[in-house]
Amino acid sequence: MGKLLQSFEHFGLWKIERQDLAEFTKFVLRVNYEHHLQTQVPLDEIEMRIKEDERHFSDTHFYVLKTVCGQIFGTINACLWNGKDELAFEREYNLNLKTLINTLGLNPPQIWHIGRFAIDRKFVNQNETLGTFQKIYFKLLMTSVLVHVCTHSDNLMIAECDRKLQKILVKLGIVSQELSNGHMIMGSETLPILNTGAGVRPFVEKHKQLLSYV
Repeated sequence: MGKLLQSFEHFGLWKIERQDLAEFTKFVLRVNYEHHLQTQVPLDEIEMRIKEDERHFSDTHFYVLKTVCGQIFGTINACLWNGKDELAFEREYNLNLKTLINTLGLNPPQIWHIGRFAIDRKFVNQNETLGTFQKIYFKLLMTSVLVHVCTHSDNLMIAECDRKLQKILVKLGIVSQELSNGHMIMGSETLPILNTGAGVRPFVEKHKQLLSYV
């Protein structure tokens, strides 16, 4: 069932439990495949991503936006890196996170990987009630994960970010460092970015009123 963190009139922000993980992962894949590739998700991709999320569940905060009827229409997660596992971030862009941190002269207490971001725009646009609130969905999801990053000014946030999404983040005041050239992933240019707790704190401070539990 998960834990309801914040209730709005027509939807809520939930933190999910392990038994909800398959539904979470399938939603993320479906939305991204439909949006970027206009096709269905391969079954082997679903199985691989579910196992990946299950493996990191104890170190990860999984958040979903749900209607009052229980329909998921938005997701995001924040995974605390254990300093051991190779991240997809590293494999995709041929980066070594520890080497990168040393090169930049950083000493972060925590490193958070932000991922699994998806909003079912088609569903939202077809729902008149949800459509009236869509300006806050992105801010709500981002704030829910970035509160973990900004618990210490020297914490790091890393993510693989769609170029269009990166431009939105910049407009909202989250200016991140691009770590390499972008790659085409699922038909969209995606690039690795890095930020700090201090860098994302202004965004969180501005929007934390959305989350009464913070």
